[in-house]
Amino acid sequence: MARRESLSGRDPRQNEPNLLGTEFDFGGVRERIVTRDDFPLEQAKQVLKDETIAIIGYGVQGPAQALNLRENGFNVIVGQRRGPTYEKAIADGWVPGQSLFSIEEAARRGTQIQYLLSDAGQKEQWPLIHRFLTPGKTLYFSHGFSYAFKDLTGVIPPADVDVILVAPKGPGRNVREYFLAGRGVNSSFAIGQDSTGRALERALATGMAIGSGFLFPTTFESEVFTDLTGERGVLMGAFYGLAQAAYDNLRNRGFSPQDAICHTVEISTQTTSKIIGEKGADGLIKDLPEELLEWFSNGFTLAHSAVAPVFDDLYQKVITGVETARVLDANSRPDYRKILDDELRQIDQSELGVAGRAVREKRISGQTVPVSIQNKEDAIMAGALVGIFHAQYELFRRNGHMPSEAFNETVEEATQSLYPLINRQGINWMYANCSTTAQRGALDWNGKFRDAIFPQLALLYDRGITPASGVRGYIIDSEIWKAGKQVRALRPENQRLV
Repeated sequence: MARRESLSGRDPRQNEPNLLGTEFDFGGVRERIVTRDDFPLEQAKQVLKDETIAIIGYGVQGPAQALNLRENGFNVIVGQRRGPTYEKAIADGWVPGQSLFSIEEAARRGTQIQYLLSDAGQKEQWPLIHRFLTPGKTLYFSHGFSYAFKDLTGVIPPADVDVILVAPKGPGRNVREYFLAGRGVNSSFAIGQDSTGRALERALATGMAIGSGFLFPTTFESEVFTDLTGERGVLMGAFYGLAQAAYDNLRNRGFSPQDAICHTVEISTQTTSKIIGEKGADGLIKDLPEELLEWFSNGFTLAHSAVAPVFDDLYQKVITGVETARVLDANSRPDYRKILDDELRQIDQSELGVAGRAVREKRISGQTVPVSIQNKEDAIMAGALVGIFHAQYELFRRNGHMPSEAFNETVEEATQSLYPLINRQGINWMYANCSTTAQRGALDWNGKFRDAIFPQLALLYDRGITPASGVRGYIIDSEIWKAGKQVRALRPENQRLV
């Protein structure tokens, strides 16, 4: 029991050297993190050697985790209803009757049931899955939604099974691509029920088996609170809201569509977020020339103050279940897929979407792209982006979330997983690679962020800079970027493995 408590990040005994994991300093807060050295893949194979891992649902996370597990040498089967996704599973090498089954048959055969259907699908299929949760089995989630909000979903596991969570901080596409590149997306883990005394080792083994870069502790509730907020916030909704607000302001001031894209979406995903991903916003701001620092500082201040109330409202709706109930209702409608596809098509066909595609085509054809923040419009956008990062991270920390989780759900997932998808094929494509819960939430909240940011940016563009002393020092001294330095050091490609 002591070990499980220590890995929750709340036990003062976590500094004892005999506990699993390694202690690191995240901006002044000590946390125990499980690295690949702490729990090697060979150890994971020993823990899971007698398990049959049944992947239920071959949608967003299912293919990546199933393929990674198979290629790492684990016994994996897939449960999927017949249709286009079933055919995709066949194309990926899953064999009907041998490794590909109906949902019912896969759940019957599996000793670890990875419940990776959409959140609405988990609620719908729960009566079927529940029948096959016999004593000693493991029920695995990659999102805390259904279990944390069990009063709304009805997902209440029997008391004699283990319930675990491993939540990669990126969509399935990144989980798979990072695995193939030898890197790994960082994941959080949690224990919901430990009926066998083996839930912890099963969670850690599975986390390493799917290719996680490192594992940090959370709870089902903390994971879903930060995840739902992050999707609607920095990761998807707030970013699109910021980009649209800045784009519209520049168009109102005579910029062409392509120039407006270059100073908003393109500078953010092609340049600013890459710099932040490599050396943090503290590293970015140290390199800014003095004439751009004030524009950056004003963008930071205005965006931070504009979005803070929106984040507060969003977080309250998440933790009280309002957002969960709303999304379940929307995603349970028979025409929900058509509605989502229509909305994504509207983004793609909007002026912003068309301009973004034209600029990406130029970039892909070899034309020069900016590698630094070069003018006031770029500096304003960079400052505003860092401002929304700070607003979300500070919200999480005020509400008791640990730095590792707050940073991974804010900056790491944005710069390493989601913004690169925008950089490749646009905002609509990034949305399309995420879960239906994430899509629905982000689409519903991006307008709220846009409306909050637009008038603030308009003031800045119209009146010019005003004194914003102290922003540079505030950013450099902030916990967020000190925590980020530790997260970057823990990326597998940066770890010095013994």
